[in-house]
Amino acid sequence: MKVFATSDLHGNLDRLDPKDCDLILIAGDVAPLDGFSDEDVRRQVAWMNDVFAPWCEKYAGSAIRLIPGNHDLFAEKPDLLAKVRWAKNTRMLIDEEDEVMGLSIYGTPWVPKINGRWAFESKYREQLGEKFAAIPMREDILLTHTPPRIRHKKIDVSIERNTPHLGSLELTDAILAREPRFVFCGHIHTGDHNPLVVTNHDGSETIAWNVSRLNEDYRICYEPFILEL
Repeated sequence: MKVFATSDLHGNLDRLDPKDCDLILIAGDVAPLDGFSDEDVRRQVAWMNDVFAPWCEKYAGSAIRLIPGNHDLFAEKPDLLAKVRWAKNTRMLIDEEDEVMGLSIYGTPWVPKINGRWAFESKYREQLGEKFAAIPMREDILLTHTPPRIRHKKIDVSIERNTPHLGSLELTDAILAREPRFVFCGHIHTGDHNPLVVTNHDGSETIAWNVSRLNEDYRICYEPFILEL
């Protein structure tokens, strides 16, 4: 199986071509967002239907699984989410599990608090812990928007802007306890994109990648990650 993983598109599908891939994964911040008004959020639904769905249909032979990110405000509003017309090969996972070609996939969009204006941001660490505790044991693939926060690793540090660690300790705890094989995340656009090996409580290993595509100025900076299984 050929797995194609990316994140943080923010409406930019330019040169994004997962041809011949069996599974396409997108770890959040899919749609463009121009502002926080009701009209801005409704425009996200229009983009999902008029631009994203036809793009997905071009790859009808691939399974597409995605999660929303904090910019995907439409996904937190049930009335708007219900108006999205998904391509037949596409499913958005919001604290949900799926199986594709024998691979178990769990998707969760939650991120640590930013400023209270964004989707799926948790005001309380306890809430993040509860959300991530629902991750099933030993998933093949875990899709999260936030990266984990791991000491001395920069998967959750904006290297471009020299930020502090911005990831989730609660996600790190969940990875150590739930032992997924692979984690794909985004959110921090210029976090270290090299694979990060995490040694879990039982001695097993999880490999995590930040697969954000854009830099902090929302320009294409990274190529998607391709994994052969």
